[in-house]
Amino acid sequence: MNIDKPALDFSKWVKWENRGNIANMGFPGIYAIAITDKNLDNADFNWHDVVYIGMSTSRKGLKDRLYFLDKAINGKSKDHSGGKRMYEKLGNYETWSKKMFVVTQIIPCNVNKDRGRTPEDLIKMGWIAFLEYEALAKYKEITGNEPTFNKK
Repeated sequence: MNIDKPALDFSKWVKWENRGNIANMGFPGIYAIAITDKNLDNADFNWHDVVYIGMSTSRKGLKDRLYFLDKAINGKSKDHSGGKRMYEKLGNYETWSKKMFVVTQIIPCNVNKDRGRTPEDLIKMGWIAFLEYEALAKYKEITGNEPTFNKK
């Protein structure tokens, strides 16, 4: 089986409060977070804006992962390590003077083994993990560091 890996290609930035409007969030994929004074809403992706890179291959996709991130930045959960670090450093999101934005790269596939995922679905799940590490590597190549909130 030969399926080409997709190129690393983030969407435009979306204001955190508008993340529910992103299409296909029930699928897995990768995402990056920016926390800034700039208005990045609908702006092209730029590595220098990134403070966190993450991924999800859960049954509920990126929507579920970003839900856990939202709970963590509001101090209501510790189920997202990056969000927990954001909360510890910045406090409750509602008090931040800077705003948060998200970009995504969604990889449509069936991750549910009880619903007959295919060999192609499994390969796509592997791509998601690869794309997350590729994004982290690209960020480090460009900035010389890893994203602030990916550091433990």
